[in-house]
Amino acid sequence: MSKDVSKLHGFLNSETVLTIATADACGAWSAPVLYVADTQAEPFELYFLSSSNSRHISGLPLSGSAAVSIYTEYTGAWQSIRGVQIHASITQVAESEKASIAQRYFARFPEVKALIDRPASEQETRIGQAFGKSHFYRVTPSFVRFTNNSDSFAGRTEWQF
Repeated sequence: MSKDVSKLHGFLNSETVLTIATADACGAWSAPVLYVADTQAEPFELYFLSSSNSRHISGLPLSGSAAVSIYTEYTGAWQSIRGVQIHASITQVAESEKASIAQRYFARFPEVKALIDRPASEQETRIGQAFGKSHFYRVTPSFVRFTNNSDSFAGRTEWQF
């Protein structure tokens, strides 16, 4: 990455929800998931937990190609608009990598780990069981567009990998 990535990395580490867009026989579909970023990886990688039966996973083509996006909450000022659009490959994390990814993910989302380990109600038990059967997935970008209106109106920086 020859362009400065510090603002992009800061953004990825400050946000928590990634929207995945795929398509299947029923049409286009998008789904929000909690993610954790590894900005030490080159270029960077995002990880999320999901069921292999979910529509956004089962709708992935064999290549794993998908569009993903992350946005800040709009505060009423155009300067607050920040977001990233990514074309990426989504793959299931190998069993050998699962422990390190889980540690990073659950450190960021201890409430999800609590649902799995210590559910407080019948509903939380069902949710925790579903999370417990889920898999970690890696988002590896091939194209990134970072919009940061705090830099300039429609301020965009792009990277191709």
